[in-house]
Amino acid sequence: MKLSELIRQERFRSASQEAMLNVLVTSSWILGELAATMAPYGITPVQYNVLRILRGSHPDALTCSALGQRLLDRTPDVTRLLNRLARHGLISRARAQHDRRVVEVGITGEGLALLDRMHDDIVAVERRLMHHLSPDEHRHLTGLLERVRTDQDR
Repeated sequence: MKLSELIRQERFRSASQEAMLNVLVTSSWILGELAATMAPYGITPVQYNVLRILRGSHPDALTCSALGQRLLDRTPDVTRLLNRLARHGLISRARAQHDRRVVEVGITGEGLALLDRMHDDIVAVERRLMHHLSPDEHRHLTGLLERVRTDQDR
């Protein structure tokens, strides 16, 4: 469905405004589809992202600040997010040996097992949402979005 039909707006101030709104609407739609896919597993897309990052560093742990820097959604309350995952046994936290003020976070066996159980459903939703584009179009879209984020004059 075209953006103008979806948000019931016929004219836009500029092509850049239309493009920006399209990115926002598409992001929201993708997150909603991911949330629906992840809900039966009892986690949110943000929690999934934490587990995915920790799986990538496994068996090494990450500090809370390093984990926060890698999150797709820069949530200000990383501690609360980690508390929920720890309550479910999906992550472990421990004070760093070198500095007791630093908390290191790792993924547990339960967290790894959950990601394994979710794998097929995550791949299926990715394919369903992105199958209309060719691999070249995926790469082109990625390049355009990266330019939007990095080609800033500030």
